[in-house]
Amino acid sequence: MAVTVGIIANPAAGKDIRRLVSEATVVTAPEKVALLRRALVGIGAAGVDRVLYLRDAMHLVDQALAGLSPIRRPNFTAEPLELPLRRSPDDTRRAARAMRDAGVAALLVLGGDGTSRLVAPEIGDLPLLPMSTGTNNAFPLWAEATAAGLALGVVARGLTPEALVRRKRIAFAREGAPEEWGLVDAVVLRPSYHGTQAVWDPDDVEQIVVTQATPGTVGWSAVIAALEPLSITDPQGARAFCSPTAARRAVAAIGPGLVEQVGVTSFERLPLGVIVPVGPGPRSVALDGEPIARLLDGEQAQLCVLQDGPVVIEIATALALAASRGAFTLGG
Repeated sequence: MAVTVGIIANPAAGKDIRRLVSEATVVTAPEKVALLRRALVGIGAAGVDRVLYLRDAMHLVDQALAGLSPIRRPNFTAEPLELPLRRSPDDTRRAARAMRDAGVAALLVLGGDGTSRLVAPEIGDLPLLPMSTGTNNAFPLWAEATAAGLALGVVARGLTPEALVRRKRIAFAREGAPEEWGLVDAVVLRPSYHGTQAVWDPDDVEQIVVTQATPGTVGWSAVIAALEPLSITDPQGARAFCSPTAARRAVAAIGPGLVEQVGVTSFERLPLGVIVPVGPGPRSVALDGEPIARLLDGEQAQLCVLQDGPVVIEIATALALAASRGAFTLGG
């Protein structure tokens, strides 16, 4: 039976307004094309038969395919999704649903936390390999693209099911609106916050809820990592209340090249499923670094850390298991 993998590459990832207030690297289109080309080589070497991809506005995957060496060109077919683009984040959501419905065996997503946040609610249990090219990259994986392609391929072929890890998520709910997902952090912002695209001022932050807090990660989860690290496999979340007048300060890299002292009044671990009230408004809520909702006067909402997030491919585990099972050896 033919093995198909999917690719969604976000051409806008790594170029947003947050670059203006941090030292984040701008990931150019040629760099993304080179990453995709290396991933495609790995995918082909792993024995995948077909690649289904979103034809984005900049034709990143098309360029990567066109630049493959004729000598080393992988032996797979490549087809774009029949999906008209609307030039909005909804393109990513619709592409993710289309990949799931098409029956792809695994999905490669090129982008940052925000791109993964759009994809994850749409794909059910489809194995996901998120590669970092965004501003905040606490959720996507850092890896050489060739190795990522190999890992995607061996998982798609069913050789290493043990390399799949169910990640946690944050559910944000308010009356009259669809539930939103966060994959790493949710930040509740004080009424004084009036921004639209980025959250950089610690004085604006009222509380932080996280699914993970890994030392070395950049973003608002770094505040909790400075207090007490929380791994992706710990069966709980964590929460901190913040105040600019607090005596206790957490020194955290809240953005690339941006280290702040964040005042913390209290910290706690959160059991899975515990409701965290938000409000009453006016308040704003940011998920994975991006403001997504403004609560009106008196409006209430809630956050909750759950275990039913996306199924993510652990690259090193997939490759180690595949090697131990002879997937990368030929002949006697």
